[in-house]
Amino acid sequence: MPIKIGDKWTVDRDPDEKSHYVADVTQELADRATTAESVELLLVGVVQLELPEIQLVLVDGVQRTYVVAFLGGTDSEPPEGWKWVARVTCDNGERFDKTTWFNEVDP
Repeated sequence: MPIKIGDKWTVDRDPDEKSHYVADVTQELADRATTAESVELLLVGVVQLELPEIQLVLVDGVQRTYVVAFLGGTDSEPPEGWKWVARVTCDNGERFDKTTWFNEVDP
């Protein structure tokens, strides 16, 4: 589960794991009064294992929008700036990035 440290959203990650990651983009879309049209991933130190998805979910009766990414590790040490970025294109033509930084953990 991502936590905010300073101004960065971060999540713990074992460098070689394969796992789903989720970015909540509900507020960014509400600020722009639009919906998500598409998403692409920008990756540093991880690899994309499946195409990312935009999922709409009702949470306590409120619609939330999430980007879901299935990411794998690499055989090398994580690089400086280890992260994944969901680049969302909105229906109104605007575009924004939602970045999640990784903290290395090795179980």
